[in-house]
Amino acid sequence: MYSPGSFLETDIDRQLDLIEAHSFGCLMAQDEQGGIEIAHLPFVLDRGVGPHGRLRAHVARANRIWRLATEGRPLVAVFSGPHGYVSARWYEEPGRQVPTWNYAVVHAHGRAAGPMSDEELTALLDDLASIHERGAAEPWSTRGLDRELHQGLLRAIVGFSIAIERLEGKFKLSQNRSPADRARVLRALGERGGPDDLEMMRLMTRSDEDR
Repeated sequence: MYSPGSFLETDIDRQLDLIEAHSFGCLMAQDEQGGIEIAHLPFVLDRGVGPHGRLRAHVARANRIWRLATEGRPLVAVFSGPHGYVSARWYEEPGRQVPTWNYAVVHAHGRAAGPMSDEELTALLDDLASIHERGAAEPWSTRGLDRELHQGLLRAIVGFSIAIERLEGKFKLSQNRSPADRARVLRALGERGGPDDLEMMRLMTRSDEDR
């Protein structure tokens, strides 16, 4: 991934924070002809497994990406964080500037293990539901499924894990602008006030604090 030094994010905790917050990722694997198979999947991140964490996911059994993945091929999972348009009007000298786009993204490189056993796959489904039903009075889990339905579900999907070997982070958040322009961008994002704008503000503020 092309990433000028000012936008390079090397802090592993920040990279993993973004994966957890934006866990619906894009998995890519190369096929036998050199083409790229792509799947858009919800992932579970296990931060404490290995030096960079581990990802778990599942796909329909008919989706051939699991076969490509579990053959030991290099994989990349892409996680896109907050992003948004930055107007040249926001800078001190708009007549000497052009608009741009700010964003945060993490690429997780690794290789897969699998397919999962029924027990591992059931645990994955329960972990995935638990994360996204946090706070629900009666969160869903596989324990409430009819046994026959549960077994049919497990036959229809395949689970696998990816040991993360390398992380690439690019947080393009106006680091190449003057302090005055960064302050103006922060103020404009706050005024626009969308969810991505507010999250970008949080990342920009945290980056400024670490300088």
